[in-house]
Amino acid sequence: MPRLTSRRARTTALEAAVLCAILTSAACAPGPRARISEEVRVLDTYPFSDPNPVPVLATDRRLYPYHTFEGYAASSEPREWKVVTMENDLIEVFVLPEVGGKVWGAVVKETGHEFIYRNEVMKFRDIALRGPWTSGGLEFNFGVIGHTPATATPVDYLVRENADGSVSTIVGATDLPARTPWRVEIRLPPDRAAFETRVLWYNPTPLEQPYYNWMTAAAFAQDDLELFVPGNAYLEHSGQERAWPLDAEGRFLPLYRNNAFDGHKSYHVVGALNDFFGGYYHDEGYGWGHWAPHEEMPGRKMWLWALSRAGGIWEDLLTDTDGQYVEFQAGRLHVQYSPGAHRNPISQGGFDPLSASRWTEWWFPLAGTGGLTDASPHGAMHVEREGRRLRVVAQAFGAVADTVRVWSGGEHVAAQAVALEALEPVDVEFDVAPEGPWRVALPGLGLEACSNAEEPGLDGVCGFGAEPSVSRPFETNSGAWDGLPETDRLVFEARELARGRRYAEARALYERALAAEPWNREALLGLAALALRSARYEDGLAHARRVLQLDTYDPEANFLAGNLYLALGHRADALDSFGWASRSVAFRAAARVRLAELALDAGDLAEARRHAGLALDHDRVGIPAREVLAIAARLEGDEAGAAQALTELLELDPLNHFALAERYLAARGEGSGAPEAAGGPEAARLTESMRSEYPDQTLLELAVGYANRGLPDHAARLLELADEVGGSPVAAAWLAFLRGDADMLSAGADPDFAFPYRAETLPVLRWAAAEDPHWAWRYLLGLNLWALDRDAEAAEVLASLGDEPDYGPAYAARAHLTGVMGGDPGPDFRRAVTVDPDHRLLRISLIRHLQETGSWAEAREVSGQGRELFPDDFNLALLHVRGLIQAGDHTEAVEILGNTHVLPSENSGEAHRLYEFAHVGAALDELDAENREAARRHLEAALLWPESLGQGRPFEPDERLARFLFDVAAESPDGGPALGAFETVTVASLRARAEALADASSPTAVIERALLRRALTAAAARTR
Repeated sequence: MPRLTSRRARTTALEAAVLCAILTSAACAPGPRARISEEVRVLDTYPFSDPNPVPVLATDRRLYPYHTFEGYAASSEPREWKVVTMENDLIEVFVLPEVGGKVWGAVVKETGHEFIYRNEVMKFRDIALRGPWTSGGLEFNFGVIGHTPATATPVDYLVRENADGSVSTIVGATDLPARTPWRVEIRLPPDRAAFETRVLWYNPTPLEQPYYNWMTAAAFAQDDLELFVPGNAYLEHSGQERAWPLDAEGRFLPLYRNNAFDGHKSYHVVGALNDFFGGYYHDEGYGWGHWAPHEEMPGRKMWLWALSRAGGIWEDLLTDTDGQYVEFQAGRLHVQYSPGAHRNPISQGGFDPLSASRWTEWWFPLAGTGGLTDASPHGAMHVEREGRRLRVVAQAFGAVADTVRVWSGGEHVAAQAVALEALEPVDVEFDVAPEGPWRVALPGLGLEACSNAEEPGLDGVCGFGAEPSVSRPFETNSGAWDGLPETDRLVFEARELARGRRYAEARALYERALAAEPWNREALLGLAALALRSARYEDGLAHARRVLQLDTYDPEANFLAGNLYLALGHRADALDSFGWASRSVAFRAAARVRLAELALDAGDLAEARRHAGLALDHDRVGIPAREVLAIAARLEGDEAGAAQALTELLELDPLNHFALAERYLAARGEGSGAPEAAGGPEAARLTESMRSEYPDQTLLELAVGYANRGLPDHAARLLELADEVGGSPVAAAWLAFLRGDADMLSAGADPDFAFPYRAETLPVLRWAAAEDPHWAWRYLLGLNLWALDRDAEAAEVLASLGDEPDYGPAYAARAHLTGVMGGDPGPDFRRAVTVDPDHRLLRISLIRHLQETGSWAEAREVSGQGRELFPDDFNLALLHVRGLIQAGDHTEAVEILGNTHVLPSENSGEAHRLYEFAHVGAALDELDAENREAARRHLEAALLWPESLGQGRPFEPDERLARFLFDVAAESPDGGPALGAFETVTVASLRARAEALADASSPTAVIERALLRRALTAAAARTR
C-alpha cells in the first residue's frame, strides 16, 4: 500500500515463470504463497552528512573503526530509497536495506492498522552512537550499547522465495570493533498474520567479545494504549529494581497516560516466566505483540518519551505527520546495562570465543482482543473475569480449528470448539467460581492463561508447573560487596570494563589486583586476554604461563596460551596448549577449530578435516569449522566435499561472503578448476554481494582470515579485488606486504577515512612505514597502535610526523592523543585549522579545546571566524554564545540564540542552559544598572523554553537561579526589598550549588559558577 511516489522493479510474470522453472518443484507447488518485491521509493528525507575524518578514538574508543557523522538537515528533500515489500493476503512488511536493514513498518491490509509503526519520512537526527538515527520500524541492534553502528547506513542483504511458500529478506553486517557478523532473516509465511525474525550472530575470533543485542520496534503512543508486559518489577539501566506494574506512588504504569511524570521511561520488566509482551489501543480496538521463548529472549523493555514537552518535542524532531511513538524492545539480556552507583547483580554480557548464537522471534498484530493475556507463534488471547463470568477472546494468525478448555477451582468445567479465521477474534464466555482460580487453554494455538489475582503483574501467566514467577534476585546484600577481598572486587570491575570495550581502564584495574595479589588467577588471565587483543603477545604469554604454573590443565589458560603461542609462531606449544583446552566442554569446539587451522597452515589437510569435524560434533552451528572444511576440500580437489561445506555455510548464513570467496578462488585455480580472469563472474558475484557501508572492510576481513590460516597467496588474490569495493590504503599495504613488493607503496596513501584496527595489520603497517617514506604510512601505524590501546607507542609514532602532513585531521588526531598522554594538544589543534581552515569540524575541536583550557579570548576569535565561514551552523553559534556569556556580552548572546535553530547534537544538550544563563547574565547586568523592570523581563524570558533551541520543557525544571533573582529584583512600593524576598530559593541552596561547582572544569560549569556568585553578591547588596 504505497503512500508515496514509487518506481517499482517487480518481477514480471515471465520472469516469475522462468524462476519457477529453475527452482525445485516444492518451490512452485500449488497453494498460498507470499510475495516479495523490490522497488525504489521517493521519500521526504532530512539527510545526514559531514562524516568526521578524525578517528573516533578521540572521543569514544568503543566505536573505532567507525566514524561519526556531524551534519544534519533542518529541512527535507526528496530522495530515493530502496524498499523491499513482503506481503501475503493478510499483512505487509516493508524493509529498508539502506537504513540498517530495519523493518520500516508492518501493516494489517484490511484495516490499515500498523503493528510496527512506519515513519513516512527519513528524518535523521544525531541520536545513535555514531550520530544518525531515524525513528520507527524494527531495528536490529548488536554490539556494545545503544543503536547499532549500522542503524542508518546500508547493510548486506538478499531476498528469497522459500519452498514452503514463505518469503524472506535477509539482512546483516559485521560489528567491526568485535569482528562479529550478524544476520537477521525477516520471514513472512504465506498464510499467517505475523512475521518471524531468525537471527544468527557469531564470534569468529579467539577472544571474548561484548554481548549486546536488542531488537527495537516502534508503536504509536496514544492515551488509550495499555502495555501488557507481565512481571512484578522493572529494572533501571543500572540494574536497580523498581516496582511494577504499580509504582511506589500507586500509579498503574502500563497505562501510557499514567506516565505523565518525570522524564523519559525505560521499563525493563522482569519476574514473569512467560514468552510474550505487547500493547493494545482500547479505543481503536487493535494492538501489537512479540513472542520468543523466555530462555532465548528474557529481556522485555518499554521505552517512552517523557510526556512533558521534553519528550513531546521529539515528535517534531523525528517525524512530520506520524505522531509520537513508544518502543517495545526484546533483548538477550535483562537490561540495556549502563553501570551506575547502585550495586546489584546485573552486569555486562560476554560473547564466548569462536561461538555462535541463534534465536527466533515473532511479531504480530492484535485485532479486537481487548488486551493480551497470552500469545504464541500461532495466536493470541485475552481473558477477563467479572464475578462468575470468564470472558475469553481468542485470535489466530491463520485459519485453524481449536477447542477452548476452561478449568475452575482445579476442575475442568467447559470445552467449546471454535473455528478461527486469521485476525477474526472469537469471543466466548464461561461460568467459573467467583473467587476460585481459573485456567484457560487453546492447545491447538499453544495458548494458556491462569489466574494470579494476588499478583497483579502476573495475572494470566501460567509459567511452568503452575509457577508464574521466577525468584531470581535483583538486589545484592548490602554487605556482600564490601565483604569481598579487594582483589576480587578489582577483578570483577575490570571484567565489566573489558566487556564494555573499555580495555585500557580494565588493564589498569587488573594490574592493581595483580600488584596486591601477584598470583591471582583471574587477574593473570584477564591481562593475558587483553595482551592478546592488543598484540602484546610476549607479555600475555608470561601471564598465561603463570596460571599454568598453578594448574597445568587449566582450560582457559591453555586456550589463551595456545593463541599467544600461535601469534608468536611457536606452533608446537600452540598445538599442545589447544590439545589440553579441547578437553574442556567450555573450550572444546573453539580449541578444535584452532587445531584445525594449525593443521591447515601446516598443509596436513586430513588432520584439518579431523579437528574441524570434531569441532562440529560439539558446535553444529560452527562457521569457522565449516570454513576449514571448505578450504581443505578445495585444496584436495574434492569438489563434492567443498560444495557440501559451502552449501551448509550458506544454509546457516545466506550472506556468507567466505562461500563466495571460495568459489572465486576455485575459479582462479587456487585448488581445482580452470583459472579465470580476476574480473570474471565469480569475482563479480563476490564483490557485488558486499552491499554494506564498508565493503572494503568485508573484503579485508576475508583476506586476513586466509592469511591467518597460512594461505597468503589466497589472501592476495582477494585483495586484488580491493578497487572493486572502493579500495583503501590499508588493503593496498596488505597486498604489497603479502607480495613482498615495496614498490607497490611508492604512490603513497590517502589516509582519509582509513582507520586500521586489527592486530594482524600492525606488522603490515610497520613494514610499510619502514619501506616507504610517505608520512601516511606512519600516521596509519599510529592509529593502529592507538586502536590497540598502545597509546605511548602511538604517540611516539605520530610525533615523528612533525609538520609533514598536509592533512588537517592528522593533527587533530595527534592533538587528542597528546591530551590523553598529558601533553599540550593546543599546537596541533591550531595546526589542523591552519592546514585546513575551511574544515568546520576541525575548527569546532579547536574552540572546545580553547574553552576547556580557559583561553576564552582566542576561542571567541576562532568561533567568530567560524560563524563568518559557516553562518548557518548552530554548533558554532552555541560555542560562540558560550564564549560571549563568559565575556559578559549577554545582549549579543541573547540575540544570537533568538536567531538560531538547534537540532540534536553533541553541543545542543546545553542549548537551553546557555539561553537561561544569557538571560540571567543580562538580568544581573540590569540589576547592576538599577533597572529592575528590565531585569525582571530577562528573568521571565529565562523561565521560557523556546523549542527552536531543540529542547522542550520538562515537568519540573530546575529554575532555582532565575526564581531566586526574581526575588532579588522585586521591590516594595518604597523601593526597598520586597516582603518575603529570597524565600523561594534560599541563599544557602545556591551557595551549596556554587561550592559543588568549585572543582568543575567544564566551560559551562565555569559560567554557571560565576553567575551564581554574582547572584549571591547581588542578593547580599539588596539586604544591606
